[in-house]
Amino acid sequence: MNCSTPVVSENAVARNSHLNPYSRIKSCAEIIDSELGEYSYISQNSIVNKSVIGKFCSIGPGCFIGLWEHNTDVSTHSFYLYETSGGFVKGYRNYKKDVITTTLGSDVWVGANAVILKGIKIGHGSIVAASSVVTKDVPEYAVVAGNPARIIKYRFSESEIKFMLNTEWWDFRREVIQEM
Repeated sequence: MNCSTPVVSENAVARNSHLNPYSRIKSCAEIIDSELGEYSYISQNSIVNKSVIGKFCSIGPGCFIGLWEHNTDVSTHSFYLYETSGGFVKGYRNYKKDVITTTLGSDVWVGANAVILKGIKIGHGSIVAASSVVTKDVPEYAVVAGNPARIIKYRFSESEIKFMLNTEWWDFRREVIQEM
């Protein structure tokens, strides 16, 4: 196996997703209907659904990103989604919000047990602290923590953030990054 080949660990699930070179999915993690950027990884027991994750992202263990949201206009039960849930319908139906995508920019770190709700955008270079619940978009290079997550600081000054965003270092060729 070439070292650039994505790695899906035993007991991990990658369903209807695109895994880019050098990406990894660790044991008991799931990625569904999503894209995982180059050099990014999803740690043990995390679930990523309907999300686009940039390059060089680190998803800690036990995270939930872009998970399904029950429809609430009739019942909160999912009986109408599957014929195996009591035979109410034939085939399968999606939740109404299943079309909404969650997006993580490049160089994002998500700490253990964090929850990022469906449709949220996490900016490049941001950090989501462990056990945080992200209910709003996160700007580039912000550090957020808490439930609900709030900005506690920025990783760099405004001018440094502008410089980092302008360089888009995560798109440099592998050899350039290695040399740096």
